[in-house]
Amino acid sequence: MRLSLNVRHQILQYKAQGLSCLNIKRALEKCHGVKTSRVSVWKFIKKFTETGSIHDKKSQVTSVKLDVHLDGELRDANIANLSVMLTDENGVDYALWALRTRETFLNVIFVDESSVEMSADGKIYFYKPTYGMQYIESRRQKPKHAYKVHVWAGISYRGRTHICIFNGIMDSVIYQHILRDNFLPFVNSVFPDGYRLYQDNDSKHCSKSTKAWMTDNHMIDNVMKTPASSPDLNPIENVWSSLKQYLQNVAKPRKRDELVNGIVDFWEGLSANQCGRYIDHIHRVIPHVILNEGGPTMF
Repeated sequence: MRLSLNVRHQILQYKAQGLSCLNIKRALEKCHGVKTSRVSVWKFIKKFTETGSIHDKKSQVTSVKLDVHLDGELRDANIANLSVMLTDENGVDYALWALRTRETFLNVIFVDESSVEMSADGKIYFYKPTYGMQYIESRRQKPKHAYKVHVWAGISYRGRTHICIFNGIMDSVIYQHILRDNFLPFVNSVFPDGYRLYQDNDSKHCSKSTKAWMTDNHMIDNVMKTPASSPDLNPIENVWSSLKQYLQNVAKPRKRDELVNGIVDFWEGLSANQCGRYIDHIHRVIPHVILNEGGPTMF
């Protein structure tokens, strides 16, 4: 009997949880109404381990085109410069590696930066230039001026880093200063037994200058190789989403100081247990990244 893609995906989820082939077979029948044999489950897992694919034949690389919100209007993103091209190879390869090695991420610090803008038309914008802008409207009284700040931070199973709030555009030098003043003190205090750094492939993270700085500061060997354009595989993206909701529904800033204070209040209230729950989410996302050929999972 040929296993459907959904069943194969479910088998991978159960396998990642440590279930045996027999118990996977029983779980499929009991929880999903799928009748199969232990041998079929074993054969699929064996083939998956050998080929790294859940498909019978290799699928074509696909791309996804996203809309990007720029300058107050929604425009189609051009492939040449604005769209986020989500190719399958990098994301799937990383997800397969995580499944095969049963990666726990226990000593990983996930870092990221984003931008928060309270615009003159009364809307709050929360976006990453790499992935496109997202926004939610505000019905409260409109502020007279637009305020915008950038934030950088990280999360781990042992807790959060300090948050860095700054103006202007981050370049390689600014990023290195943030690592020096915020990241390294955190890992020296919280991860004396060793750590790994998960960052995206932004040019300022991977520039020759930054790599040289990381080498000089004994960081370069701790940087994980990460897939390009795969926000689903960085759990801090969900932290930004929660921050956006907090600013919209709780802090409700109307001035720049209120915006900054709202960001700080949210971050200081983020416990190690909450950080752990955000990171736990990645274990649920990984099988979906494989199933979607590296494309967005909508998680």
